Amino acid sequence: MNETRTPPTVIAAVAAGTVVVPFLIVYSFLFIVRGGFVQVDQPDITGSRTGELIAGLIAFGFLIFVLWGMGRLLNGWDRWVFLAGQLLTFGVALKLLLDSASGEPQVPAVVMVAALLAMVLACLSPSWRWVATEGGQRVTEAPADRPAASEGGQAWGGQSVGH
Repeated sequence: MNETRTPPTVIAAVAAGTVVVPFLIVYSFLFIVRGGFVQVDQPDITGSRTGELIAGLIAFGFLIFVLWGMGRLLNGWDRWVFLAGQLLTFGVALKLLLDSASGEPQVPAVVMVAALLAMVLACLSPSWRWVATEGGQRVTEAPADRPAASEGGQAWGGQSVGH
């Protein structure tokens, strides 16, 4: 296995994490327009146009946060922003799932399951190694019971390091 190739667990985590992205795009656009540009008779989620605008800006900010976390995980910088975004997604989806006034439960259920899957995949061993090696850019130290990469031509885990 090439140490500089993104592990399938990281790719799958980010893929699962993208489930929330289209919703954030639509809702941020919808509420920013309804709150800032279009006069509406009855606001959707707040009691005022200003509230709709603020909700749209929060959704847009969260969209940027989720995308930033995905980029950090894919590049091997860290997983914490990604996990925080997915945990918030999971929490909001759970709240919507439990609130019968929020509509049908299918969409929050799918988003919640996808966020949980994304968090689990981001915490699996290959994902941890990906971040520990900064996206394959550095070799982690070999455990004491295994030879170092320079001694046996192998990185820890028994995989060759390409030079």
